[in-house]
Amino acid sequence: FCHTSSATALIDSEGNDLSIADDWSSTMMANSFRDPLFRAKVESEMSRNPHLADVIEDKCLTCHTPMGRTQAIRDGGESYSLSAAENSELAWDGVSCTLCHQIQGDNFGSKQSFSGNYLINNDRKIFGPYKQVFPNPMINHVNYLPVYGEQIDRPELCATCHTLFTPYIDGDGKIAGKFPEQTPFLEWLNSTYSSSENYQSCQDCHMPRIDEPVKITNRPPWYQVRQTPFWKHHFIGGNKFVLTIMRDQRKPLGIMVSEAQFERTIKRTEERLGQETAGISISRLEQRGNRLMVDVGVYNKTGHKFPTGFPSRRAWIHLSVADAQGRVIFESGSYTSQGEIIGLNDSYEPHYNLVDSAEQIQIYESILGDISGTQTYTLLQAATYLKDNRLPPKGYLKSGPMAEFTTIQGDAATDNNFNVSDNLEGSGADLVTYAILTDGVRYPLTVKAELLYQSSNRRFLENLFTDDTPAVSQFKQMYHDSDNLPVVVDSTVLDWNK
Repeated sequence: FCHTSSATALIDSEGNDLSIADDWSSTMMANSFRDPLFRAKVESEMSRNPHLADVIEDKCLTCHTPMGRTQAIRDGGESYSLSAAENSELAWDGVSCTLCHQIQGDNFGSKQSFSGNYLINNDRKIFGPYKQVFPNPMINHVNYLPVYGEQIDRPELCATCHTLFTPYIDGDGKIAGKFPEQTPFLEWLNSTYSSSENYQSCQDCHMPRIDEPVKITNRPPWYQVRQTPFWKHHFIGGNKFVLTIMRDQRKPLGIMVSEAQFERTIKRTEERLGQETAGISISRLEQRGNRLMVDVGVYNKTGHKFPTGFPSRRAWIHLSVADAQGRVIFESGSYTSQGEIIGLNDSYEPHYNLVDSAEQIQIYESILGDISGTQTYTLLQAATYLKDNRLPPKGYLKSGPMAEFTTIQGDAATDNNFNVSDNLEGSGADLVTYAILTDGVRYPLTVKAELLYQSSNRRFLENLFTDDTPAVSQFKQMYHDSDNLPVVVDSTVLDWNK
């Protein structure tokens, strides 16, 4: 309650609520253990590889129940299990204040810090971004000593969990190596955003900063010191899909957060996706014989790949052309009422430089492959990427830092319009040409391009639903009661008359 807003604390100059606890409680981080898709996927992986169940549980729970696991290991345990987490109040709190604010910076920037290898000492110190600290209230109420820690605003803090290397198995079911499942920090290192001229940390984007003095605690009431800057604890990502499910299924998931709080986080997520992630443009309309040539540009605004993170996410171009009567003469990337893209290949869509058929869809995604090069949705089988044409951040170079873990894979790797502009790498953009038959059409034509995003694609979910476990069954029902339609990231419309 100390860091919730009051008449004098945790409000900005316009009276807006800056409550840290309230903002955090409806985020993916606060609900990292209650997340029903996470629970379903963990049980799915365990059912497919029961001989490695303890490895799967401990790996996943290290970052999804970090406080519970840290305490269990401190108490002498060697690993952590779902059953142990179920009985731990610390685990149910997900990624909470006293996890992130206790992380030491001693191993930051090293490979040893990744995949949940955060360092926490048993010294009851809470690190914050401020040098002027009044420690008595926190000491008296919770027996923590608040101190300044420069590491709290460094992207390496987030990288301890959000740079994730997972084990993969060979044909005999034995662990054969490690696979870079999620690497946003490594992608950021290989971008303009990590340079001193354009520096932006993870916190700068995912925790909006305000540069005005804020009283950050309401206890004691007479304490009037104000700190600046202040980082809002919004933890904005792009997972509207699961946030909406958690909003609607609060009771069965045991979430003690109001619908209104989830609505605020969902709105912030939609605004982030629609304003600050990526853009789309039409740069050329040209009639060549009986074809209309349309150049569509897509560009990344983030400091990591888009989409980023967990390999169920995808973005795609939805391009439609209508004639003078409004009749659609071409459409690539349309989707069903269940959120599935119409016209997909049986396996997966390759990367395209030229699209001349409605059955070709430009999808920006990562496709997992097992040790034999066969497509898989099982994380423990993922040994390589068969395709990774997610938009790299601006400044990304094939020879850049840690590029061996973030490489462009598939046809995009040889596309001279992908992350290339004027023959130079690092554009963070893609240019796709559409060649559309216009025989017999009535002009003018209306060309509409949308960039759509989905955090959990339907084929990934359908593969998950082949398993019969309690968490999979629960999530399957929640999914069927939900809306998995894509989010419109950006759109543009132009008229053309030859």
